[in-house]
Amino acid sequence: MTPASARADLILLGAGHAHVEVLRRFAMNPVPGLRTTLIAREPHTPYSGALPALLRGECSFDEAHIDLAPLAAAAGARLLLAEADALDLAARGVRVAGRPPIPFDLLSLNLGGTPLMPPGAGIPVKPIGRFLERLAALEVTLAPGAALAVVGAGPAGVELALALAVRLKGRARLVLVGQGAEVLPAAPRRARRLARLALERAGVVLRLGAGATGFDGGRLLLADGGTVAAAAALWASGVGGAPFLAAAGLACDALGCVRVGADLMSLSHQGVFAAGDCAAFAATPRPKAGVWAVRAGPVLAEGLRAAALGAPLPRWRPQRAALAILGLGDGTALAWRGRFTASGRAVQVWKERIDRRWMAQYASARPTAMAAGEMRCGGCGAKIEAETLSIALAGLAPAARPDIPVGLAEADDAAVTLPPAGRALVSSVDFFRAFLDDPFVFGEIAAAHALSDLYAMGAAPWTALAIATLPPLPPRARAADLAAMMQGAGRVLEQAGCALVGGHSAEAAEMALGFSVTGLADPGAIARKGGLAPGDLLVLTKPLGTGIVLAAAMRGLARGEWLAAAIASMRRTNAEAGRIFAEAGARAITDVTGFGLALHLREMLVASAVAARLDRASLPALPGARELAARGVASSLAPANEAAGDALLADPQTSGGLLAGLPPACAAEALARLGASGHQAALIGEVLAGPAGALTVAG
Repeated sequence: MTPASARADLILLGAGHAHVEVLRRFAMNPVPGLRTTLIAREPHTPYSGALPALLRGECSFDEAHIDLAPLAAAAGARLLLAEADALDLAARGVRVAGRPPIPFDLLSLNLGGTPLMPPGAGIPVKPIGRFLERLAALEVTLAPGAALAVVGAGPAGVELALALAVRLKGRARLVLVGQGAEVLPAAPRRARRLARLALERAGVVLRLGAGATGFDGGRLLLADGGTVAAAAALWASGVGGAPFLAAAGLACDALGCVRVGADLMSLSHQGVFAAGDCAAFAATPRPKAGVWAVRAGPVLAEGLRAAALGAPLPRWRPQRAALAILGLGDGTALAWRGRFTASGRAVQVWKERIDRRWMAQYASARPTAMAAGEMRCGGCGAKIEAETLSIALAGLAPAARPDIPVGLAEADDAAVTLPPAGRALVSSVDFFRAFLDDPFVFGEIAAAHALSDLYAMGAAPWTALAIATLPPLPPRARAADLAAMMQGAGRVLEQAGCALVGGHSAEAAEMALGFSVTGLADPGAIARKGGLAPGDLLVLTKPLGTGIVLAAAMRGLARGEWLAAAIASMRRTNAEAGRIFAEAGARAITDVTGFGLALHLREMLVASAVAARLDRASLPALPGARELAARGVASSLAPANEAAGDALLADPQTSGGLLAGLPPACAAEALARLGASGHQAALIGEVLAGPAGALTVAG
C-alpha cells in the first residue's frame, strides 16, 4: 500500500499478544486504504508464557520477546515508541506527553493490565519489561538469606514463585501469600495438590488465607492483622485497566477494564476495540490470562479489517475453559483444563513446543514491495492546502524578537531579520526523506541534523526556514503528521535559540523535511575544516552506523533496541560538543554526515595539507552496526563513499557527531568533559605529516 491509498488511520495502542497477531495477519494480507500505527512503550514485547523460563535462565531475552521493529515493517505499520497517557475520544486522538495528539479513525487497545496493589507496596509483575528491570536492580541490593514475598497464589504467582526459587536458590527465601485457603483456587483438586507439593519441594513458604494490604518497614501487611517479614514484595495478584481508559469516558467494569461485546468493540464508543487484560467481556467474562489475548488476536484482526472496509464485524464466542500449563521449575510442568490434570516432563516438553511454535510465527516476518499509487499533480498544484497548513502550524509559537521584525507570525511573503552589528552570518541547508515512522521524532532529528553545520563552524543558531513534503493522505491525517513533524523540529530549534521564521510545504510521494539555517558568529572565531597540525589527536563525539541500522530497519532486519539506540543518538544535537571543542582549543572541526567519516576526514586533511592514521578498533559503533555490516547490510549511498576498507568509515551518518582535531595536551580534557556530559566520544586516530589527504587505517 502506498501512502496515496491511505484513507483511514488505525492506532494499535499497546503491543500485547492480540496486537502482534493483528500485525502478522496484516502483513500476510494488507487492508486496502488503512494506515496502521503501533504505539508501544518498548521496542520488544514480552511473551508472558516464556517469562518463567527467562527468570530460570532456560531461555534468552530474544527467545522470550518479540522484536516489534521487523514485525511492524512487515505489516507496513508505523512504529512509535511512546507511552500514551490519555485519550481524547471526542477529537479521536491519542495523547502522548510532550507531543501533539496522534489522530485515529479506528483505535484498538491491547495495553495489558495495571497491577491491583496499594501504592508503594512493592514491585508489580506487569508490565513485564519494567518488572525485569526492577528485579535486576533488587537482586543487586538483596542481602544473602533475605526473604521475598510473592503476592498472589493464582497461576501467575505460583509460577513466579517457582521460577524465582530456581533463580535465587541459596540467596533468598520465598514466601507465597494468597487470599484464599488454597493455591490455584480455580484449578481442579489434583492440580492444586501437585502445585502445593512443587512449592514445598522448592522451599517456598506458604502464607494463605489472608490477602496483602500494604508494605511497611520491611513487613508485608495482611488483611487479618498479621505480617510477613520480607525485603520486598512482588505482586502477581491481579490487574485492572489503565486509569486513563475510564477517565476518557469509555464504559469500563469495576476494575477499569473496557467493556466490549462479542465483536470486541467498546460498548460505549464506535470504532474503539479492546482485547487482552485491559478488556472485559460484557456477556461472557473470562479470566485475566494471556491465552485469551492470544485467542482474541485473529478475531480482532478480522474485526479491524471489517471496520476499515465497512463490512459486518465478526463475533467471538470464547471457549468456556482454556488449557493452562504451568512450569514447576524442576524440568516438569503441570497442565489442566476443566477436571483434566496432567504433570511431568512430557508436559514440560509439550509446553516448550507450544511456546516455540507461537514465537516462531513472529520471528520470520519481513516487509514486501509496495504497489503503485494514484497520480497526483506537481508544481504549485502540489502545495499543502492552506487550511491543513494553518491547522498543523497552530501549535508553533512564533518568535517575538526585535532582531526578527517579520517572521512566522506575519502573513508576509518573506521573513525580515536584523543581524547584530559585527557578527558574521553563517548559513547552511539540509533536507532528506523520512526514515522513521514517527513524524515527531523525525522532525527532531531533521532539525538536529540541520543545526550541526552551525555548531561545527562555532556559530550560534539564529533563524531557520523549513521545507516540508507530505504524502497525499486525508487532510486531517496530513495536518496531524505535519503538526507532529514541525512541533518535534520546533522543540529542538527553540532549545537551540533558533527562530523558525517561515517555510514551504508541498505534497510529494513521501514525507521529507529540511531546513535552511543561519547562525551568528564572531568573524575571528569561526571554526574551519583546515588547521590540523601533525600530532593532533582526532576525537569523534558520536558512534557510527546510523546508515547501516536504518538500511536494516527498512528490510526488517534491525532489532528494536538497535533502532532505538540509533534514534537516541540522532536526536541529540551537537550544541554541547561544539562548545566543549571550542573551549578545549580544537584546531579544526567538521560534522560527520552523509559522506561518511572517511570522506569528511579527508576533506579536513586536504584543507590542512596533512595526513592521518585511524585506529579501526577505536571507532565507536552503534549497537548492531558491526553485526549488520558483517551480514552485508549497507546504505545505498555507502558504495559512493570512500570506505578505506571499513564499512563504518563509508557509512552515511544522519545527525552524526562532530569530528575535531585537538592538540594532545587538550584532547584528554575534552574527552573527559564529553564523557561526563553523556557523549559516547572516542579518540580514533592522529594527524600525521604526509601527502595531503592521505588516510591509513590500522588494525
